[in-house]
Amino acid sequence: MKKSLIAICLLLVLVSCGGKSSTTRPKMRTSADSMSYVMGLNIGRNLVGIDSMLNIDMVCEGLRDAYSGEPKLNAEEARAAYLKYMNYDIYERVKHFENRFLEDLRRQDRKFVATHSGLTYKIAEIGDMKNVIRNNRDTIRLRFRALDQAGNVVDTTYYRGDTLRLAVGDMTRGVIEATKLIGKGGHMEAWLPSSLAFGSAGCDSLNVAPNTMLYYELWLIDIERR
Repeated sequence: MKKSLIAICLLLVLVSCGGKSSTTRPKMRTSADSMSYVMGLNIGRNLVGIDSMLNIDMVCEGLRDAYSGEPKLNAEEARAAYLKYMNYDIYERVKHFENRFLEDLRRQDRKFVATHSGLTYKIAEIGDMKNVIRNNRDTIRLRFRALDQAGNVVDTTYYRGDTLRLAVGDMTRGVIEATKLIGKGGHMEAWLPSSLAFGSAGCDSLNVAPNTMLYYELWLIDIERR
């Protein structure tokens, strides 16, 4: 029974994969049809959970070729394609996801703007623009909180009520760029694409996974020029 249900489900997927070229769409006439449809939904949701950027048309093509016994890639070619996608193309997928998220953010809140690097920010208080960071050797006092996209706190001085004193050049690329946009006393929010945060290496000490986009709220308390 289990094998037959799986077969029905796969056949339903194959028929559904006919897409716009299919003149008839399957209908749920029996309980087996309904169960097959539910299993098809689960397969689709699992695929979305694995990778929402998968090309559903090519997934269907793979199913058809598996049933016909005429795959377009042999086992070695399939393995090479899989490894390339998982190990090398991940950066393009991450960039695509981040760009889409930040574009949606800017549509929802017009106060957010993006720089050429992808840094997306809005300024709550501009600060003293006669007293700004001049170079990466300057030392600053900074209050901040950093969160991941899920809202988990990555690092903060905010809740402790203290500040961090460090050289500008010791910060991540995105925080350097952000703090140079405001003057002493300035306050801003900024989303850092992973390439401007900790990149593909992540940060073990802060439990930041590779390719993680971060949100920062920054207060530039003081600047000491070098």
